[in-house]
Amino acid sequence: TGAKGKALFMPLRMMITGQAHGPDMATLAPMIGRERIVKRLKGETA
Repeated sequence: TGAKGKALFMPLRMMITGQAHGPDMATLAPMIGRERIVKRLKGETA
């Protein structure tokens, strides 16, 4: 897509956490876990 920085991570944050603001994604991702992140990105309940 060519998106970088805020243009990439803000939509991802919304899809993964449902919130526009919060801790850095590098901090959140390990806490949420890969499997749950993938499910959320696919629109599945996680």
